[in-house]
Amino acid sequence: MGRFRASILILYCCVTGAITTRPNVVFIIADDMGWDDVSFHGSDQIPTPNIDLLAYSGITLERYYSHCLCTPSRSALLTGKYSHVTGMQGYPLTNSEDRGLPLTEKILPEYFKELGYDTHLVGKWHVGSSRPEYLPTNRGFDSHFGHRGGYVDYYEYVLTEQLGDEVLSGMDLFKNMTQAWDVEGYITDVYTQEAKTVIKNHDVSRPLFLMVGHNAPHAGNEVSDLQAPPDYVRSMRHIESPQRRIYAAMVKKLDESVGDIVAALQEKGILNDTIIVFVSDNGGMTSGSVQNFASNRPLRGLKFTPFEGGNRVIGLIWNKNLTEGNHLWKGYIHVSDWLPTLLKAVGVNSPENIDGVNLWENIVANKESKRNTLFEIDDMAGFASIIHGDYKLITGEVITENSNHQGERVTGLITKPPNYIKELENSKMYTVLKDVGINFDFNNTELRNNIKISCHGKNRKELCYPDKDKLCLFNIRDDPCEYEDISAENPDIVEKLYDILQNELMRLKPRPPMARDIRSHPRLHNYTWNTWMDAVQ
Repeated sequence: MGRFRASILILYCCVTGAITTRPNVVFIIADDMGWDDVSFHGSDQIPTPNIDLLAYSGITLERYYSHCLCTPSRSALLTGKYSHVTGMQGYPLTNSEDRGLPLTEKILPEYFKELGYDTHLVGKWHVGSSRPEYLPTNRGFDSHFGHRGGYVDYYEYVLTEQLGDEVLSGMDLFKNMTQAWDVEGYITDVYTQEAKTVIKNHDVSRPLFLMVGHNAPHAGNEVSDLQAPPDYVRSMRHIESPQRRIYAAMVKKLDESVGDIVAALQEKGILNDTIIVFVSDNGGMTSGSVQNFASNRPLRGLKFTPFEGGNRVIGLIWNKNLTEGNHLWKGYIHVSDWLPTLLKAVGVNSPENIDGVNLWENIVANKESKRNTLFEIDDMAGFASIIHGDYKLITGEVITENSNHQGERVTGLITKPPNYIKELENSKMYTVLKDVGINFDFNNTELRNNIKISCHGKNRKELCYPDKDKLCLFNIRDDPCEYEDISAENPDIVEKLYDILQNELMRLKPRPPMARDIRSHPRLHNYTWNTWMDAVQ
């Protein structure tokens, strides 16, 4: 801890204690990426060498939890509050809804802006776009290039939505307030290039806060839900499932983007002074609506559910000086914790009126987490869950077909996957590590075994599905795959967790019903998903 802590302090403190230069922060978000979709979690099926080397040379967050859906997770990230406290829980925002993250909430880029940061968002927003005041450039970001809604076609940047009997279709790619009609290319490459341009043009006299919200590997529109360049798909011919092959190519593109962004930071000469975070916004969608053939194996459940596969996701944090000691932090961390944790990392104390916990010192010093309780509350779907210590209680009703174990169905191989060590050695991230003086030992990949989740030997009797008359209790430390309901044997634990959950439900801001508005129709707005309430009032 000493070397890293001292190095970070040097970045922003002088003898008098006045702040001179703060570290840059680059926050990269994958969309609907499953637990088993990075190779440092143990599977060779989809090689992710750039992300893996960030993990091996940084700190992997073994128990990183997010909300189980896109809009709720991004709302919590930006506000430092559970989504159910701000009314942003439940089914993700559609582009035809007049709703957004409450304007009364101060959000992450605004905090960084006050500290003198240049703030940029590349990619996905998804917390409100019906009115100009909801947009990123009116909420703390100096610039935004990307899509405002949940996802877009990877080549045409179109989003389709069902409104009654009609399918609404419009382009959803913008440069700040202007439709980006002139852009061409695969969206992952487009976002990568924009992130590199932001870094290249950055004035190094000021610190940089850059958030990259990738579209990948979220499914696209129903007409073409999986899209990747053909040569990348062919490189995944070792994978049995043809759909999983395309998904793997989408992930490969995402992984290369991470390497390119890190390389751009190095070329700019600011990598050593940069904190990088890589996370997934929620679990993957192996089947069902918006399926992308992701795998949360061996965790139970998909996106849309309170089971581990829905909200226990990929997370890591990196800085050049995180190169000694432990590379796996086992404590609980929630998406709402990023706001206070990153503010502390750049030398600022946390605001008081949030749910997030500052875990900076705990992560860096490999101490136990200060967080012991997490909530997932969705009054629209009708479920609520609490994690407290080793136990998880789930109440209400869940989508049964999304709440089982599905990862195995997409993990078949036809031939041997690419050689893992060669993938690492040929990655852009490996070149960067050598450039900054980090000599990575290819035999030092024990993290893959240390973080691998095993559920062998558990009593795999009939799975517990909560409903209005039943709740389920799991010991997720001993049974991370949530096979065995232990509620009958532990009524005292059930009662304790239920009482805590009921108290939290008193803080719930009810989620309004979904109300799609025909006035949002892209045909009325130059065939784009532009702001529309300003045009009708």
